[in-house]
Amino acid sequence: MTPERFNECLKLLRWSQLDLAAALECDVFLVNAWSNDIELVPEDIAAWLDKLAKVHAKAGIPQNYKGVHLKMKIGK
Repeated sequence: MTPERFNECLKLLRWSQLDLAAALECDVFLVNAWSNDIELVPEDIAAWLDKLAKVHAKAGIPQNYKGVHLKMKIGK
């Protein structure tokens, strides 16, 4: 996996490097090294991220909530 695809996957998932490190329970500096082409992204991580990103891209985001605000109820 290229660093560009790695970063694209994180963007599609709406994950920061810190989010991925927390999910994997690993050092954020390792995730940063993958992102910046200092270390190669392991094949199992690459396959997993790619699969998740494709699902998120295909599923999309429901648009009917865009701009919706909570309407406070006063009393009963």
